[in-house]
Amino acid sequence: MKPENIWVDFLFPTPEHPFYQAKVSFTLEGDELYQVKKVHVNGVRVRDFSTYHNAASLSGFMVKGGGLNEVVIRCDWKASEEYVLELSGSSEDGKKSLSLKARATAPNHGGYWDPAWQYFAGIVCTETAGLDRVKEPVHTSLAVYGERIQDPERELRLVYIDHVSGEHREIPCQVSEVNRYTIDGLEHLKETDEFFDVRYRSTTTFQVAFLADVPAGTSQVYLAFYGNPEAPIPAYKSTLTVAEIGLGITVENKFYKALMAPTSGAIDEIHMKMGVNRKFYHHLETNGALHWNPGLYAPPKMWLHASDWDPPAHYELHQGPVFVSTKRSGPFPHYEEETDVSITYWFYEGVPWIRMSSKIEVKKDIAVKALRNGELVMDRKLVKEFAWRKPDGTAGTMPIESGPRHPQHAKVLPYDTPWACLFDRESRSGLGMITSKMANFRLDGGNNKRCRNYCYLQWGPWVYYARPLVYTFATNNPGKLIHVPAGNIYYEEMAFVPLTIDPVKEDFQALERLYMELDHPLDVQIVEDTDP
Repeated sequence: MKPENIWVDFLFPTPEHPFYQAKVSFTLEGDELYQVKKVHVNGVRVRDFSTYHNAASLSGFMVKGGGLNEVVIRCDWKASEEYVLELSGSSEDGKKSLSLKARATAPNHGGYWDPAWQYFAGIVCTETAGLDRVKEPVHTSLAVYGERIQDPERELRLVYIDHVSGEHREIPCQVSEVNRYTIDGLEHLKETDEFFDVRYRSTTTFQVAFLADVPAGTSQVYLAFYGNPEAPIPAYKSTLTVAEIGLGITVENKFYKALMAPTSGAIDEIHMKMGVNRKFYHHLETNGALHWNPGLYAPPKMWLHASDWDPPAHYELHQGPVFVSTKRSGPFPHYEEETDVSITYWFYEGVPWIRMSSKIEVKKDIAVKALRNGELVMDRKLVKEFAWRKPDGTAGTMPIESGPRHPQHAKVLPYDTPWACLFDRESRSGLGMITSKMANFRLDGGNNKRCRNYCYLQWGPWVYYARPLVYTFATNNPGKLIHVPAGNIYYEEMAFVPLTIDPVKEDFQALERLYMELDHPLDVQIVEDTDP
């Protein structure tokens, strides 16, 4: 069977097909089904294609007589170049053959971004919560054949593609966590060799981060190009800066400046810009940090927090044009056998909030009086009021001193309260705390140990907000010690958000919106070419 009325369109990457495309359209006589078995572009077999009949997708690479058939083929077309496209197959019963050959010239504009980069992977970001996303941080993993890339940090380029106009725009990206898997002793083999096994190939994996703009309810295509060993080191402009002095680094973008404590690496101060020039800090007791937890108290050993490290056992700093991150990990002092703790901060270019993740793992059975997370401590003179998200989604507010003074709780909230804020109406500033993820589990499969878990506000010379996980300290029976078995793990992700406050409206929609974005992140899918 030879198709009739054949024509070819050259298309840009789309969310459905995030690669350069040649669409071959044709009609067939009769009403039989035919399977497309092989596709060639300029004599090279292509395994990435889809078939449609009257705009409906057909499984099994089928086309059909009696309507319009379309075969969408991955084709890295270049402007004004000629292409020969060939399809072959057979009828469903195998008695008739299908053969098509078309010759067409690509448009004189658009096409493959830069031939110096031999390969690319499509990254499709889809918004599903009905919220316009502007500069949303995206972290995703890529895994490519080892022989296709030498230096991901130097070679990778991320390009935004407008699937209607074909506009290409390179955007800053950042590569981290590069790992190479090789098959020891077999790397020299070719496909014709006796011991070559196509099931296992050397692979380079890495993380790529970028800031995505995706309108509500839509998808955007980004192409990650690689495979250019001569690529220059990318030089992206960024307002994200780091002043590095050991653990006590200072990270700054156009919205804030964050200072880390030189002993522990915990956030010590946040200097809010945004036209209000406000500083948030503690500096009243113990280590004086702004961000304290995780924290643990198991008498007779002392009460310790991650902000008490001096220094932590392990420290990592990663910096680039998209984000700066620090990771501190190790046991608490005096609890070396019982604990393993890690805290990571992410600071982003052009993003007004700071992301934090923390984990505390109980490695040996322990009896505790306090196990807490999610804590910020501030000098009380900096803020006068407290706001929180009610279960119905509205904001509640109160003067901090309207609640009982320490050691009583000024306010008690549900354990899973999405956000809270310490703010000052006069200075039009506040520091919000959003809890976006919590995962508490036990490695042996038993129930995770939590006892008296909630959130609370307390004030004295300072004011602080914290989330107990296991807690008898502030109860009418504070002498009780709670057994926490080995294998219990407590994980949280939060965002610290300096924000401007309207003194009249008391508008906390910025926190509510960011909570919704963090609770419903962009869906990210990777589409790669199939190895021929």
